[in-house]
Parts: sequence; structure tokens; C-alpha cells
Amino acid sequence: MRDLKIQRRHERATSRKGRGRVQDILHAARDIFIEEGHHSLSMRRVAARCGITVGNLSYYYPNKQALLHDLCDAIIQGYVSDWDQVLADASLSPEQQFETIVRSIMEDLKTKETTFFFPELWVLANHDPVAAEAMEFVYARERAVFVDLIGKINPSLSVDGRESLALFISSSIEGMTVFMGYERKWTSRARQTINVATRSFLELARSATNEDVEGLEAPAPLRQGVAR
Repeated sequence: MRDLKIQRRHERATSRKGRGRVQDILHAARDIFIEEGHHSLSMRRVAARCGITVGNLSYYYPNKQALLHDLCDAIIQGYVSDWDQVLADASLSPEQQFETIVRSIMEDLKTKETTFFFPELWVLANHDPVAAEAMEFVYARERAVFVDLIGKINPSLSVDGRESLALFISSSIEGMTVFMGYERKWTSRARQTINVATRSFLELARSATNEDVEGLEAPAPLRQGVAR
């Protein structure tokens, strides 16, 4: 998992001390989320972990939902910062930028922080609309990067086609957490899996047509059932 990048717009973190305090709060919330699970994330536990009172914590975050939203924002900004560096590298072609970013995301799946944080967020999002919104925000930023790169690699693909392809790539990568995350059964095959996935996604980005993405009608026997 990348370093946390706190929001510059945070109205309570304009001073160096304030930004440091917010950084401590977000780190504490992230650690609780990872080590103890989403059900253990509470204002009281975060305050205790930071060595401050709940009242002091409330000065920066009025409730857990606001804290969770900023935590997700800080996490995705850490990734965006790395992606921006890749996208700004003029020595890399769009294909090389695409491959570099895919590999970096997949390599990150193997870390303990990522393996534990995001599945906890997925579970919480099933019951908490704020968590669901935060989760969508995180993955929307990731997909936006892929949409942009796919457009450069395959400009004939429609905007809808690029978005659908980006959604497929993003969801495919995240689904691999179950198998090659931290200390998972197939982590030892991560290098091979990353190589296969990167090559497959890049080839798909290069060659996909609007017809491929929009889909063709299934053959009649499959659509209507196999005749007996």
C-alpha cells in the first residue's frame, strides 16, 4: 500500500501541526482497519491509538463516516501520485505506461496492508452507503487512468468501450487479491500471474474493437437452449 497523502483542502489541517495530527489520525484509522477489521473502527479506538481525546479527534473529524471518507481519499492519493509520475515520463510510450501501472497495482496486491484493507472496505461497503461511496471513489480514480491510456493505445475505441474495458481490467486485478495477496496460497506464483495478466490486458487494450466490447448476439442454440 502506498503512503497516505492527506487532502490539502482539509480545513483543520492548514498548519504544519494540524497536518501532522491529521496524518497521525489517518494512520491510526488505517492500522485499526487492517489489524482488527472494519467492525473495530470507532472514534474512541482511533483517539486512543493516537493518544488524544475523542473531543480532540472530533475537532478534525465530526464522525466516523467523515474519517473513513478522508482515509480512502488519502490512500488513493498515494497511488495517484505514483501513477502521475509514470504518466509524466515522456520516455515511456502509452503501452509502456500502461504496463508499468498494471504491474505496480498487481505487485501492491501482495502487501499485507493492501490484502487486508481493501477486502475490509468491500465488506463494509455492503452495509454502509458512505463506505460504498468511498470505495467507488477509490476505484473510479484507478479506472480513469486506464480509460485515458486505453484511449491513447487504441483511439478507435469509443469512450463507452474504453470505460467498459477499464472496468474489466480493474475488477480482474482486484479479484486476484483472493489468490495472490499477502501469504495467500498462490502468492508464490505472483510473478508469473503478473506477467500473464499484464500481457493479456495490454493485448486487449491494443486489439479490442467496439463490437468486441459491446458484444455480439450469442449463437441461437446458446440463446434459446440446446435442442434435445
